[in-house]
Amino acid sequence: MYISDDDRRRMRFIVTTMIVALALNIVAAVLSLGPPAAFVLTIGLALVYLGYVVRTRDPLIARLMLFGIVVGFGELPADYFGVVTTATLVYPPGEPLICVSPAYMPLSWMLLMVQLGFVGVWLGRRTSLGVATVAMIILGGLNIPLYEFLAAHAGFWHYQNTPMLFGETPYYVIVAEALTTAALPLLATADARAPWREVLVLGAIQALWLNVAGRIAFALVG
Repeated sequence: MYISDDDRRRMRFIVTTMIVALALNIVAAVLSLGPPAAFVLTIGLALVYLGYVVRTRDPLIARLMLFGIVVGFGELPADYFGVVTTATLVYPPGEPLICVSPAYMPLSWMLLMVQLGFVGVWLGRRTSLGVATVAMIILGGLNIPLYEFLAAHAGFWHYQNTPMLFGETPYYVIVAEALTTAALPLLATADARAPWREVLVLGAIQALWLNVAGRIAFALVG
């Protein structure tokens, strides 16, 4: 199967940054570094992605970043649902907020959408849409419990008053993230070919689906 040089470069970059981010989150969890570490890690990694786009002028990663930041701000109502409506999500007091979310949260979701979105694009180009969708559901369902576990031990946030896997990750969050990532092979693959204005629309659709998925998941297992 032919893989372009551009895709090899992108894959190396995405995989490297995912490994580095995981390692830094493990350090934050072991040392219980708290919200300042989440802010620094998120801003630092976002700047790395911005620098990559400026240096390489990579149109796919640039589009995925725009797609992701739209999703990031569109995710704020989902946080409100967790923090206020269900009272299951708890952020530490005293950190800068956008509505009820930490100020870094839209960038955090942007990074997640770029990483998983690229994987969705890569799979969508090389397999059928059905296979790519199932693969992303599995990846989303496995990825989230790990990061929720690390976030709880790092002091970034935690959950309460809902059934949880190993006492750390709500079942509804796992289901919601699996449903959210299921849409990425379709939306992110379209995003890779889309004019900039369509990227905004696709990001808004993904954000809307994210919010719907969270409510479906909570109704099922929350």
